[in-house]
Amino acid sequence: MSRLLQFLFAALLVAAPPAWGQSADAPDGDPGVLVLAPDRGFLGNEKTRDAMANFREHTSNVGLAVATYEETRSNLNEALSSIDTEHGVVVLPLFLSAHHALYQTARDALPEVENGVQWAAPLGTSYLSEELLFDRVDALSERPDEEALVVVGYGATNAEGADAIRADLQASARRAAEMHGLTGGSEVVVQYARTAPEKASRAAIGRATKTVKAAASEHERVLVVPFNLGMQYTTMMSSWSWMQRPLQSIDGVVASGADVLSHPNVERWLRRTTTAHRPLARDEVGVIAVPHGSEYNWNETMREGLAPVADDYTMAEAFSMVDPTVVERAVRTLERDGLKAAVMVRIFSMESSFREKSHYILGLQNTYGGGMGGRFPERIRTHLQMTTLGGLEASPHFAKGLLDRARAISQAPSDETVILLAHGTGSDTENAHWMSNLRTIADTMRAHGGDAFRTIKVHTWREDWPEKRRETVPEIQDMVREASEDGTALVIPARTTSEGRASEYLDDLDYRYGKGLAPHPQFEAWMRDQIETGIDRLRAAPQSPDPATTTAGPPQ
Repeated sequence: MSRLLQFLFAALLVAAPPAWGQSADAPDGDPGVLVLAPDRGFLGNEKTRDAMANFREHTSNVGLAVATYEETRSNLNEALSSIDTEHGVVVLPLFLSAHHALYQTARDALPEVENGVQWAAPLGTSYLSEELLFDRVDALSERPDEEALVVVGYGATNAEGADAIRADLQASARRAAEMHGLTGGSEVVVQYARTAPEKASRAAIGRATKTVKAAASEHERVLVVPFNLGMQYTTMMSSWSWMQRPLQSIDGVVASGADVLSHPNVERWLRRTTTAHRPLARDEVGVIAVPHGSEYNWNETMREGLAPVADDYTMAEAFSMVDPTVVERAVRTLERDGLKAAVMVRIFSMESSFREKSHYILGLQNTYGGGMGGRFPERIRTHLQMTTLGGLEASPHFAKGLLDRARAISQAPSDETVILLAHGTGSDTENAHWMSNLRTIADTMRAHGGDAFRTIKVHTWREDWPEKRRETVPEIQDMVREASEDGTALVIPARTTSEGRASEYLDDLDYRYGKGLAPHPQFEAWMRDQIETGIDRLRAAPQSPDPATTTAGPPQ
């Protein structure tokens, strides 16, 4: 090689950062992203690099630091030197438990960064990691009525650390057993880290084996699932291999050593968490519109109401009672459009309508207590940072829109009684709240010119609950008759759109019939308010901080 070529080659080596730390320049205001992963030996670390390569296809200014038992501080310094830290650093801990010994080592060893460090919560706290565990259980389960689950954690160096890791994983293990209907429930066992005393490590495997034997003595099948990022020098020289050997002689054990990093949820978590900790542009946020949905004309009427808003936002529709399959179609549309986050607006009269279900399927809460016959709805696995809000409640926009609906069918206001009729609910407490909203709406209508009418009355049909409906329908019929005796009844559906079932329940009575809110400029204004509130919420990063350093929670 000529001296000139040698010089050029050397210059390229100096100019280029190490391949595993290579990043594009950071966009203005973006902190660098430092993925912190445990040392897993050759094969395990290669899998970490593979996950990083996929992540870097979508994210710039990213470095990887491997926490080891000997050189963590120098590894952190090297990784930090590979990224632009002008706007600080976000650390994404690729750990399933914050009590893994190497996580604690890295927390202590990370040097100060001039513009600050944000620690995201570890992978194991995310619903995406829990869904990963659900998949591992689903792949093994065949006869839930005869099965128990044992989840294997990793990373302790002493009994105290093992107890803490076990506590971190127990809730997810329990939910995995509940979701799949495993009658034997769940247990969590913990392997010790490489640097733990050999005697303690052997004792931990002995305790884990004893736990599996006990479960096998009571159940036909025991599903043993590694849920960790343990050592993996090779396929044979690995934490899982050492764990699995004593289990081979136990009848009924069903196990799979599928690696955590092979699951697409890891990349989704990396992308979603990065979005939560970096400045988010408004045009990176999409909107998922979720009205109730019905037959063709109802849907088209609602679409007409959404059309002006869709001109200004990237919007996907999911007409349903927050059906996970329907909502997921909208999520995938926004993903294909290149969005980083989404606001899901629930277009229902009540803010509480499908709120818990929405939070669960979007990964904003881990528990789900209602509906679906006790079954878990499917959660949507996405890299989009999500939030949801909605419910017209007693919004002034709702009131002003309904006032316009009354005026549209009015001829002599002083002789007319406006009757606002809402859907209602089965719960007496919730229905009382709905009635309170209607009275507030009526007051707002009066304050904006509705006092020109003789009076404004309110009621709820409670139409989906026959026992309740047998009481409400006659009461509403009496309202209409009374208003018609020496004047006119104007029946206004206090609904998001369309007319409801008044024509069925008020047959042969004399009244004029209005329409629900959408399409209407006030509906458009309400939608824009919801969307802007959601965008502001998403942009108020960080949204998923490390619970060890803050009490703030994820967006709701």
